[in-house]
Amino acid sequence: MTAVTVLGIGNPIMADDGTGLALAERLSRSCAGDPRVEVVDGGTGGMELVPVVQDAERLLVLDAVAGPVPGTVVHLTGDQVPRLLATKLSPHQVGLLDVLAAARLLGREPRQVEVVGVVPEVVDLRLGLSDVVAGVLDVATATARGVVERWLAEDDDAGHP
Repeated sequence: MTAVTVLGIGNPIMADDGTGLALAERLSRSCAGDPRVEVVDGGTGGMELVPVVQDAERLLVLDAVAGPVPGTVVHLTGDQVPRLLATKLSPHQVGLLDVLAAARLLGREPRQVEVVGVVPEVVDLRLGLSDVVAGVLDVATATARGVVERWLAEDDDAGHP
């Protein structure tokens, strides 16, 4: 089992809705070669992602996150995560809530789930991220990388390989 699963979700032909995939691509490059980290392009997979979620020990979800100020980098942990997932920004987020619920009903879910994302400016049929969102990708990637490094350090401290 992989120690950390990073799941980027979104739709790259819907402008800033592709934020999660852009973050996953950047994080994949920075974690390249570390066998403890698996980065998955979840796209708009919906229920097809149940096995990915079930196999995750720790799950970091990267996505566009609803909020009032476009370009805000958001990091949600613990009880904040279900509230985010109940917020409907796009159809795939409803699917992710269903995926997490299905994993729980099937008896296997991640021990920890955290979300890093960016509040979108434009969610419309268009390729590419808005300048506002593209301008904060470095900050969001560093935030996501921080989550991964913290989890790996916790495993090292606990003596897990």
